Parts: sequence; structure tokens; C-alpha cells
Amino acid sequence: MPGGEPPRRYLRAIETQTGNIAWEIEQKVPTPNYGGVLSTAGGVVFYSESSGGFAAVDAKMGRTLWHFETSQPPKASPMTYMAGGRQYVAIGSGSNVLAFALPE
Repeated sequence: MPGGEPPRRYLRAIETQTGNIAWEIEQKVPTPNYGGVLSTAGGVVFYSESSGGFAAVDAKMGRTLWHFETSQPPKASPMTYMAGGRQYVAIGSGSNVLAFALPE
């Protein structure tokens, strides 16, 4: 650990006009994170935590909207798809693929 500081990881929203940080969420760093981030047109950002959490935050404010504990590390970035006229978000977690229907 350089300088004796533990490693840190953040999910950050950066204002494109100024380069300033609009909001950030500090992440726990127990293991590597192979998940990514998905931003939807509806203003929701989905992300996975290396500890196994899968969450949704408001893209403008960074406020947590939803959190689900998968108990497995992420293995892929979140993705979204439509089926039967309904939108879903899915994530690879451990040896599973978890899918969640979004509110109508």
C-alpha cells in the first residue's frame, strides 16, 4: 500500500462542462471488481460492488434508489433488455445471471 494508505475505489459522476465531481460513492475494496456501470436514458445508473452488492442510483444526485445483495462477486457489467414490452436489467454474479424487471 503506497504511503500506508489502504486502496480506495469510487463511483463518480463528473460534470462534462467543468470536470468537477458532481457526486461520488466510495466503494469497499475487499477484492477486484469485474463489474462495470450501466447508465439508462431514464437517469438511473446501475453498478456492482466487489462485495456482491448490485445497486441503482439517481444519475443526477447519486442517491441510492435500490440495492440487492447477491452474495457473489460481479463477473460482468450490467445490461438491459426488453422482453414482452417490459424492460429488465441483468448482471452476471458468481456463476449466476440475475435479472430484475424495472418499474413500468
